[in-house]
Amino acid sequence: MKLGEKIGSCEFQPEVYAYPTARCYKRLEGFSIAQTEFTNEVNVYVHIPFCRQLCTFCGYLKTLNSEELRRNYVSSLVREIEMYADILGDKKVISLDIGGGTPSLLQPNELGEIMDALKKANRNMLGTAKEASIEATPESVEYDKFKEFKALGINRVSIGIESFADGEIRMSGRHNLGNASSNAIKTLKEIRFGNIVCDLMIGIEGQTTKTFSDSVDALLGLDPDTVEVYALGVIPSTVIGKRRPEGLMGNRQKYECYEIARKKFLENGYFQSCHNRYSKLEDGGYVQEDAVFKGISLIGLGAGARSYAQNVHYRNAYDGLDGRAAISRYMGKINSNGLAVETGIFLSEDERMRRYVIGNIESLDMRAFSRAFGIEFGNAFPELYKEMLSSGCAYETYNELKLTQKGLLFRDLIARQFFSSNVEALESVYRATA
Repeated sequence: MKLGEKIGSCEFQPEVYAYPTARCYKRLEGFSIAQTEFTNEVNVYVHIPFCRQLCTFCGYLKTLNSEELRRNYVSSLVREIEMYADILGDKKVISLDIGGGTPSLLQPNELGEIMDALKKANRNMLGTAKEASIEATPESVEYDKFKEFKALGINRVSIGIESFADGEIRMSGRHNLGNASSNAIKTLKEIRFGNIVCDLMIGIEGQTTKTFSDSVDALLGLDPDTVEVYALGVIPSTVIGKRRPEGLMGNRQKYECYEIARKKFLENGYFQSCHNRYSKLEDGGYVQEDAVFKGISLIGLGAGARSYAQNVHYRNAYDGLDGRAAISRYMGKINSNGLAVETGIFLSEDERMRRYVIGNIESLDMRAFSRAFGIEFGNAFPELYKEMLSSGCAYETYNELKLTQKGLLFRDLIARQFFSSNVEALESVYRATA
């Protein structure tokens, strides 16, 4: 089926935020950091896999919070940071993101240990990093704790609101009823973080286009700096993936919700900084994601964390079904003075080219593409090039291929068309089980 036909039938694809996808990773034996080729500028990601709740839709590596396990994990994380000190010390760090899980469950002294280790590895990290971010659930936001987080160098907080409809929150296994979400945003504003980011989910169980629109209105009333809107992709290992509830929002309604969000945020002083993000900040609200899309390397630390070097992508100990087992393997490897890397993929020239296109698909500099890969974009992907133009999803300027408003709406579907046959086959098998 051609791109235009897929768009006509409202085919939906979850967000494409990394390529090749982790389904392509294979076991890496005898892997060494010396094999990596990182860019001179790098992003740093730290994974904290602890939660007070296990959301029905979440497929990230996590386990229920345990104070003793969390303390031991932080100690292992500090040791892993030390292993990367030689690499980090030679790089300019442009972003630091602490994700999860729920990293806001860390105590200030635990976050302080992590920040001290990072600054020891790269003493100017907080001077060069444009953002130092931490993820949070609304009910974990406490004034005194987050004031200390800010004092430690955190300037961006990404908070998972997902919905202001209490019924939808309850069905998803979350605890942030509307008042908790509102109060969390107000608390973060009082502390004056430089960027308060709120996530809204499309297609959460029980949601309609009307209740999604109401959630957008509720969030607009709280005026966060940045908003990310993303649609539910059913992951087989999650509660929703196993239960497969009836009545989940259809694809056409998901796209309608994206359009509702776009209209309302643009009308209220936000600009669209990418296909699913709206911000009032000049940098677009998410430095790390934008930098990774542009091809700037990422060094991932912690259980399940992925790293993106120029020549290889790799992942620390991971288990989508048993997070605690993966955390145990991670800590065992690190505490034995070894890397925790288990899987990865060395990138062929073809996969590097596809990764470049997918990361830059919203505004592709075709001259830079030609310089990087020695072939014109139109010759590398002739059919897709024509289809993007003929379907009204893209237009050409002097040397750029840019997505139209329609193209931004279907950005993830377009990105999926650039998957190699190998990656597409692995993804299709995975999605077929959802």
